[in-house]
Amino acid sequence: MRSLYFLRGGVIFISIDDNEQAPLKLLCDEIFGSNNFITNLLWQSTPGSNTGKAIKTVTEYVLMYAKQKEKLNINSKPVDDIKKYKFKDEHLEFRGPYVTNKLDRRMTGSHYSEALNYPIDMPDGTLLYPGCLTEKQDHWNWRWSRQKVEWGVANDFILFEKKKGKWAIYFKQYLKVDNNDIAIERSLPYQNLVLEDAMNAARGTREVMDIFSEKKFDYPKPLALISFILNMASKQNSTILDFFAGSGTTLHATMQLNAEDGGHRKCILVTNNENNICEKVTYERNKRVIQGYTTPKGEEVEGLHNNTLRYYRTNFLSRDKSVKNMRQLVRLATDMLCIKNDVYTEAEFCGKKINPNIARYFDNGQGNRMLVIYEERAIQLLVQLMAQTEDDGIKTMVYVFSPGADPYTDDFEDVAECVKLCALPSAIYEAYKRVLPKRKPKFLDEALQEMKTQAEAEANMQQTLDFGEDNKMNEEGGEA
Repeated sequence: MRSLYFLRGGVIFISIDDNEQAPLKLLCDEIFGSNNFITNLLWQSTPGSNTGKAIKTVTEYVLMYAKQKEKLNINSKPVDDIKKYKFKDEHLEFRGPYVTNKLDRRMTGSHYSEALNYPIDMPDGTLLYPGCLTEKQDHWNWRWSRQKVEWGVANDFILFEKKKGKWAIYFKQYLKVDNNDIAIERSLPYQNLVLEDAMNAARGTREVMDIFSEKKFDYPKPLALISFILNMASKQNSTILDFFAGSGTTLHATMQLNAEDGGHRKCILVTNNENNICEKVTYERNKRVIQGYTTPKGEEVEGLHNNTLRYYRTNFLSRDKSVKNMRQLVRLATDMLCIKNDVYTEAEFCGKKINPNIARYFDNGQGNRMLVIYEERAIQLLVQLMAQTEDDGIKTMVYVFSPGADPYTDDFEDVAECVKLCALPSAIYEAYKRVLPKRKPKFLDEALQEMKTQAEAEANMQQTLDFGEDNKMNEEGGEA
């Protein structure tokens, strides 16, 4: 089972085969609510067989649920024949290019309308009936009424052409407006039946082999399938989570779509790294996609260079709120804060190097800045450095270790206009509180042992920092 979840869009896709589709649908109805079921996408995962009598299953499913169906906004499918709009006129800026269609058509039976069989004045004064006829004949109609034709002539939606002495009438179908001159977006609704050659599992295997020159993963999802889903449900700034990542197709498709439409989607992959799949396949594949690679046929594939790739390992941390555990939580959460604020480049702070045991500073050079302070006793020195630096109008996101929920607002009063403050780990615990199960009550001996451990940790903490001359930030740019 493969899943990906658009965090902000509130929609989940779950890929499943024919064997487990029915029970999964019942389970999802219970979890997400049957009222939030959107559709069951059907795609052809394997080609059909030309021999045998048994019925071969060649399709798989992708169940789609919304967090709140009434708030879901599905994208429209862009028209795939946009190249046919090849003609241009003086209305190009607003109406876009256009294609011409004949204004008349032959009708049969009850579809014929006497009211639409009328003459139209040509530029040379002659009259033309539908069918390019000079006399009225049954079973021919104009597509537009008299009034609509008059409007079309006045607003340059009608085109008269004379070829070999005969007149013909066309109406212009513009890309950006409809035939009432109202701005539109030409698109089509997505369908739940996806039967395209580019979306079968064999194509996914070839895509991975093109990158590694060998088979690295069984039954990887094809890029076209994931791209289809991303185009349907994501926005240009969506955050996409694949919480059962395999070969890394989801991230590959995300970067490719960003390159195509200029989007800034973020993608997070999660895997248990079984058989080193993350290191050997998932991470390595997307690293090569970014850097570029050579296929087994010798074809050079340009990299999607405008991307960053980070690989994080997870581990268990006690949820007990001892000072030691809280400080450890803040240190380990720094990488997550980098993701949250989209800043990964560590830099000097106000021209000074900082001891990473005290604080870490990140700046991407494009307006995203983040300072994480692990030792609250260094706040005064850091504020002094900040106050001595010229204010460029860009605020720095500052996370401060605090045993409670106080972000030391008073200490940052002199530079309040330059910072946004957040107390840690209080904010992290509040976030975890919404997803972690409630704790079981402790027995007295466990509680006493925890109090003793916390007291020892706090005592040790008093010796962790020496604010003497060796570690003090100074004007020469030494470490703090």
